[in-house]
Order: sequence, then structure tokens, then C-alpha cells
Amino acid sequence: MIDSPSVKSVRIGLLGVGTVGQAVARALIERRDVLSRAAGAGLVLQRAAVRDLSRPRPLSREQLTTDPVQVARADDVDLVIELMGGEEPARGLIAAALERGKPVVTANKRVLAWHGPQLEQLAASKGVELRYEAAVGGGIPLIAPLTDDLAANRVLELRAIINGTCNYVLTRMAQGETLETALGKAQEAGYAEADPRDDIDGVDAADKLCVLVRLAFNATCTPGQLHRQGIRGLDPRDLAYGRELGYVLKLLAIARRGPGLGVEARVHPAFLPADHPLARVDGAQNAVHVVGDLCGPVMFSGLGAGGDATASAVLADVVHVARRLALGDPVPPPRDSGPDAPLIPMSEVKTRCYFRLSVDDVPGVFAQVTKVLATHEIGLASVIQREPGKLGSAEVVLFTYAAPESALAAAEAELSKLPSTRAVLARIRVEASK
Repeated sequence: MIDSPSVKSVRIGLLGVGTVGQAVARALIERRDVLSRAAGAGLVLQRAAVRDLSRPRPLSREQLTTDPVQVARADDVDLVIELMGGEEPARGLIAAALERGKPVVTANKRVLAWHGPQLEQLAASKGVELRYEAAVGGGIPLIAPLTDDLAANRVLELRAIINGTCNYVLTRMAQGETLETALGKAQEAGYAEADPRDDIDGVDAADKLCVLVRLAFNATCTPGQLHRQGIRGLDPRDLAYGRELGYVLKLLAIARRGPGLGVEARVHPAFLPADHPLARVDGAQNAVHVVGDLCGPVMFSGLGAGGDATASAVLADVVHVARRLALGDPVPPPRDSGPDAPLIPMSEVKTRCYFRLSVDDVPGVFAQVTKVLATHEIGLASVIQREPGKLGSAEVVLFTYAAPESALAAAEAELSKLPSTRAVLARIRVEASK
């Protein structure tokens, strides 16, 4: 073990000892020798802030406090790990630690999505690091590859499955389960929170996409600027129809370069061709598919959540920071990434589209539908029509060619008003293979 006067010990303050925090604390204690050798310095878990002192923790009572400010500002803490989650007080505590000249490692995608640029600017002004490998993709090495390994590339496109809850639910819905049944099983398996709204409404994925868009495309944005749609209202029939035509439904976070400097960034359900690598990512797994102008397509995949997987990414950052502290290496200034890339308005984004309609079984219906599409210059690629049911209605499924979002939305509104249309039951975007 490294603990000699000639080698610096790095004293760590931990904010939050929940699922991930416990895994990090346990590793810092049980794997101290291995981690210290990797860091070139003795890693010492000095203090930890918790909500409830009565619960069992892998630390002594003397190391614990219910006041996280004490840990963030402590003179005997060299490095702060923030694992509390949520926006506040986490953001304020990260800022307090950086103000005191302490590097911070965090897994907090909410804080980074809304306040990342400001906190990174603060860290740079203090000459310390703010690292967040665990904020997106859990244990998948992703932030470092985008920052360093793909630095020679101009990233052209990024498509990602970055919410394990939704991917688990959609995997079960593909087997015929309703969203409600699949979500209940996700909660039973520990893949969904008791309150799953941030997951199924796409909030979690949008937070993560903001972080990725800044790194890969130099587009400064907040989640409020992204188009976001979750998986509420999806029906297993839509997944079955998609499968008939060779597609799989996923909740995707998508970023892609457009004309000029513009970048499109959006989170929504989308059909993918069944032969696309992301289409084969099932259950609670996460994956990020990146296309660079030099490297071509590459994919990073693995466990996107869970205590041990996320702790792996946190500890990688801890080792990196501790090694720099031990060597006394200065933190390099921020890279010049060039001009900010503006976001392309969603109304201008072009996608293919899937419509499912309930229509009256009367002559001329299909002519009415195709006339609406033609009016908005939307080409029709495929059609599925089912025999009418007992109530005299038929179900029609349309796959279109690519058209602007504004045209697709206008067509949906017009289709819903046709005299023969009982309802537009679904409109889902369709992603191409490349």
C-alpha cells in the first residue's frame, strides 16, 4: 500500500452514500491498495455526508455528518465526490468545493445539463478539475473517449439509448406487454423508480443528451431547448406493426450535424431498422452509437446504471484526479473548441414517419389520406391495412419518406380532421440505418 512521507495522500470527501455512494465507499475501503497504486497516491476516505446517521454505512460514525457543507469546505479534504443527485443543493455544494480549490468528481447529470458550462468555467478559473464520466451511461466509458480518443474526428452523428428504464419497458412491450405492465415489472426488478416520470417522460435522457451534445458538437444548450417526448401513450400494437416492416422501437437521444454549423438534438421514441446495432440493445442496457468523419461508426455499450457500474466510472475519475494531485501536475486550460454550434429548430428537422390511423371502412378513404400527404409533400413508402373490425372501422399504418417535422405535424392535424378518420392513434418518427 502507498502511504509514505514521499508520496502524497489524497483525502476524499464524499457527498451522498446512497446506492452509488455506498459502492464507491466500499471500493475505496476494500480496494484501497489497488486504487492507490493506480493513482500513485494513498486514497483516504476522510469524510462523508449522509441524510440519516442511524443507517448502516461502510464508514465509522466519526467520519459521518449530516452537513454536506462541512465536507465540501473541509480543510482536510483534497477531493470531493458528489453523488447526492438532483439540482440543489448539489450544484451549490459542487460550486463551494470548486471555490475552495478542490477538484470535484460527480455523477450528477441534472446539474451538468443545466449548469455544466458555468461550473466548468469556475473550475478552470481555480485551476482544478470537474470530472463526470459517470453522469452519462453509468459504467460505460464515454466522456473520456469523446473528449480524448475521438478528438481527431468531427462527430457527424450520435444516437443513443441512455435510459435503462425505458429500454427495459420497450423490450417487454415488444413481447406484447402493455406499458403499464412492463413498467410495473421494471419497478419490481429495480430498474425503475417508485416515481418513474423522469424516465418515461424522457427528462433523464434529455439531461444526458445535453452533456453529450456539448462534448461531441460544441453546442451549448439546456434540456429546455431540446425537443423531448417520452414513451407515454405507446401501444404494443405499434411495436408489432414496426416489426412486420423490419423495425424495432427505442427511446433514442439523437444529435446530428445539419447544414452549416447547425446541430439537431432531440429525444423521442423512434423506429430503427432491425439490423442497426442499437436495435439489438435490450433490457436495461445502454448504448451510444457515434459516427466520426475519420473513424466511421463506433458503439459504446454496457450497464447504464446500478451502484457498482456507476462506481466504476466515478473511481476512474478519482484515480485520474488523484494522480494529477500526487504528481503536482497543473490542470491544462480548457480546449478551444471553436464557435458554438446553434441548435436547429425541431420544425426544420427531417425524419421519416409512422402513422397509425383508425378509419371508416368506406370507399375513397385511402385517396383522402394520400391527398393530405401529397399536399404537404410527404412521400408514402409502405402501407399496412387490416380487415375492418365489428364496429366498421379499419386500421391503416403508413410509413413515409423523410419530410420536415412541420409538414408531418401539419399532416397529422389534417388527417385527424378527415370525415373518414376516427382517430390518429400514433405518430412515431423513423430513423434510417445511416
